[in-house]
Amino acid sequence: MFRRNYLGLDVSREGLRAITVRRRGSRVEICGGRTMTFGDDLLQPSVLEPNIRQPDKFVESVREVLEPLAKREKRVAVALPDSVGHLYLLSIDTPFKNHAEGLEIVRWQLKELLPPQLKNYTLDYQVIGNRDSGERHVLASVMAVDVLRQYEELLSVAGFSAALIDFHALNLYDAYHSRVELGNDFFLVGVDDDQLCLLAFENRQLDLCRTKTVTRDPERIFQEINRSMVAYRSSHGSMSRMKIHLHSNWSDTDELLQAVQSSFDRPVELLPSPLQQLGGAQKLNITAADSFSMAAALGVAERMIQRVSQ
Repeated sequence: MFRRNYLGLDVSREGLRAITVRRRGSRVEICGGRTMTFGDDLLQPSVLEPNIRQPDKFVESVREVLEPLAKREKRVAVALPDSVGHLYLLSIDTPFKNHAEGLEIVRWQLKELLPPQLKNYTLDYQVIGNRDSGERHVLASVMAVDVLRQYEELLSVAGFSAALIDFHALNLYDAYHSRVELGNDFFLVGVDDDQLCLLAFENRQLDLCRTKTVTRDPERIFQEINRSMVAYRSSHGSMSRMKIHLHSNWSDTDELLQAVQSSFDRPVELLPSPLQQLGGAQKLNITAADSFSMAAALGVAERMIQRVSQ
């Protein structure tokens, strides 16, 4: 029986991480994975300006990692660097009947929050929970039209269609939540190369989302977490019982783990690679660091499976 392959592609300043998965019964099986490292001047994440400085090399790189995995599949789910757009958590008490109506309400709420220089942008949102007060808890994502268009057009030139585009941080969570018991109230700290993300969940609902580009320095990670947590600590007495999980693709995580533990002042669980629990993972000829680097690619590929199944 023919089984469809689902392609996930994680794009960063450092390079590409690609994975292909398919369903096997109720499980997901890895069919293959590849990585590609960029030169320093190929891609520069930016909120306002097109990111890819060498389009021809980017197209060549996409083909090199995806074509051996794709078979006949041309649709790909893509995770972009967190620093190319904005994520906002909103509480909306205005009722809306459908997605289009909700989009206008979200656009109005973001009016005072968006950077003034961001004039031409694309917006989407998802309802992630309902408050006892009747408010809807909404996650909104914003990207400049020119930034998004460049990625879509160059993927098309490479021969692939971006069926789903999202940001890196949330796809880390998607890679872990179905195969690791994270708890009801927890933090997921992600450190991939120079990308830092802080995700807090209460009752399994996203309650905080912070992303930052940082240097590969544990002391800087410590400082950024403390800076990001000032307001959250003062308003959330529940922090003392929240579990702390750390994902990282750094080859040496000892000092990083100590830095995260110091910033939260309690033990931190260093997560295993989510690829280890999947059938077919042993076939991948990749390093341990690469297996962690491919978490977001796995997460976004699985999201496309969910979307197709709906």
